[in-house]
Amino acid sequence: MTKAAGINIGVVNKMVRKGKLEKLLEPFQIRQVKLKNRMVKAPYSSVTADRDGYVTEEGLSFYEAVARGGIGLSIIEATAIDPLGVSGSPRLVIFDDKFIPGLSKLAGTIHKYDCPVFLQLHHAGPAHSTGVYGGQVAQRVSAAEPVAASALTRDELPAPVQNLPKALTIPEVEDLVRKFIKGAERAQEAGFDGVELHFAHTYLVNSFLSRAWNKRRDAYGGDLGNRVRFAVEITRGVRQHVGEGFVLGARINGAEYGTEKGLTTAEAQEIARMLREAGIDYFSVTGWGYGPYEWLLFPERILYPEPAESVAPLAKKVKKGAFVDSTEAIRRATSTPVIAVGRLDPELGEWILKKGKADLIAFCRRLIADPELPNKIASGRLEDIAPCTACMGCFDNFIKGEPERCRVNPAFGRELEYAIKPAAKKKKVMIVGGGPAGMEAARVAALRGHEVTLYEREHKLGGLLPIAALVKGVEIEDLPALVRYLRTQITKLGVKVELGKEVDLALVEKIKPDVVVVATGGTLTTPEIPGINKSNVVRSSDLHPRVEIFLRFLSPRLLRWLTRFWMPVGKRVVIVGGLIQGCEVAEFLVKRGRDVTIAETSNQLGIGIPDVNRVRLLRWLAEKGVTMLSEVRYEEITDKGLTLITKEGERHTIAADTILIATPPKPNTELLKILEGKVPEIYLIGDCKEPKLIVDAIDDGSRIGRTV
Repeated sequence: MTKAAGINIGVVNKMVRKGKLEKLLEPFQIRQVKLKNRMVKAPYSSVTADRDGYVTEEGLSFYEAVARGGIGLSIIEATAIDPLGVSGSPRLVIFDDKFIPGLSKLAGTIHKYDCPVFLQLHHAGPAHSTGVYGGQVAQRVSAAEPVAASALTRDELPAPVQNLPKALTIPEVEDLVRKFIKGAERAQEAGFDGVELHFAHTYLVNSFLSRAWNKRRDAYGGDLGNRVRFAVEITRGVRQHVGEGFVLGARINGAEYGTEKGLTTAEAQEIARMLREAGIDYFSVTGWGYGPYEWLLFPERILYPEPAESVAPLAKKVKKGAFVDSTEAIRRATSTPVIAVGRLDPELGEWILKKGKADLIAFCRRLIADPELPNKIASGRLEDIAPCTACMGCFDNFIKGEPERCRVNPAFGRELEYAIKPAAKKKKVMIVGGGPAGMEAARVAALRGHEVTLYEREHKLGGLLPIAALVKGVEIEDLPALVRYLRTQITKLGVKVELGKEVDLALVEKIKPDVVVVATGGTLTTPEIPGINKSNVVRSSDLHPRVEIFLRFLSPRLLRWLTRFWMPVGKRVVIVGGLIQGCEVAEFLVKRGRDVTIAETSNQLGIGIPDVNRVRLLRWLAEKGVTMLSEVRYEEITDKGLTLITKEGERHTIAADTILIATPPKPNTELLKILEGKVPEIYLIGDCKEPKLIVDAIDDGSRIGRTV
């Protein structure tokens, strides 16, 4: 019997085939609040608030989509109870009565769909506009000092911050207790069914709970009873003011990793017991990490690009839920309902519930990718769930202070703008190209009622996604799942797919489409370097066709495994191009024992990779001995290697057995030029229009699918 990460894969697959995830669909109750199922929308989104903390129309639309999608409980994210409690911008706030109307509208919108809603009350503490999230800076950085349990030096801090926090005085602590109470009262007035007190991550209250942050010598520091005092006072105060009918939850770290004095699970159990006695009704159990455990909030991040030796024990648990053990421990210690979080999927959630490890399952990015996930589970349509590929594009935009986007769901945060409406007139639509842009355009156009035929010159759909999966791997970022989803959708919608067929003017004139959508991908480029035609040069334009032949018969996973035994590259490899293409190829080659040098003409490496991943990858490449050169000028390729001029003006020859070209593609307008004026409507989308990222290609396809 096959097992992985402690889960019986055979049993899970059997559940999936039958479409039976019964436990997730069971009702649940917390105090008087009834949930129609055990699925929870985790408290995360950055489209809910404007720069001043008011609820936005985009936030209302997103939360309405999630509620309409059948979620059992919605928890609204990190709403600051104090101006100095905001962690970045934009964020919801509740430190004044003027914010109640917007929050009331949000609660009412969610309630329309028989969905209870809790508001998470929050104070960022040391994370207030300081960059504790690994570089996050608010759009309007406050000049005020962030606050924490203790004033720590940079050497004492368990995590780097831009502005050192100051220690709260006891009167300030007491004032913040009152502000949490007032925030709960406002939430109750706004119509919420409960509040969740955010005592986790590196935020204010956790800075009291954790020995890594708390160095106080008064009643709020020292032993665990003192360190939990602040949280207990908040809990008791809120319970006294909101009464017994209002749900009161707490989000806590089940453990902290990567620091000697971090919170342990045993401590978390005792903290939970004391909070339960103070009035907490449920616990949402997460975790936090420092150093090699950075970004543990997204557990799969510790696997990228490969887990450090020090994180190996926890890394083994990621696929079965990194925080599930501590969640179960807190449930066992308190006999209180617990919510499991941390990159869970429906099948894993079902297993966790059946094993009695948690009472509720929270989804975050999976609901961003597909707000209809609960309804699809209820109707047994698991194959119709749009997969979150864990690309981190959504969070990458957040830490940059930019509007979030979802690779798989272009409508995220733009639900009204991206609503799919029936076409006014049915048209014959020809899609040329079966990559992500073409498939998404076909899907949306077919949903609107058009007659759609998709032509792909290769023998499989997916465009360059299978090759990308070969390079990236599928353990973290599952691109084959995206291809399967899009293929399934266009098949169900009746899109006619013609594989192995090249589109030319003669075919178009024969078919006589009303609309042609060109999604043929970009043209692979080769820089003009003397010696570029030498036998030691491997071009993408030569390599891709060879790889595609193998991918006709082998999965990206299997072919990736086989490349550990043989590849058409030598031991010493110089990669020409150091943007997303070059850096990800470098990772692939290093893992196969190659000595790699990256040479890039621009002044930055890895552009196109989300910053959360880019920082980790560049650090890992450096640790593996990869030479990374930026701002170079290519001089010549010889039998010995690549000669270049460094940014310091020095001429060097980098010895290499293979020169591998990994430069970005360029637009491909060849078919557009042939067909212009020959059809009523013609559109260019994806990389053939402007080579960017997968998120841009799918967005382009969705936009044109709604336009035709």
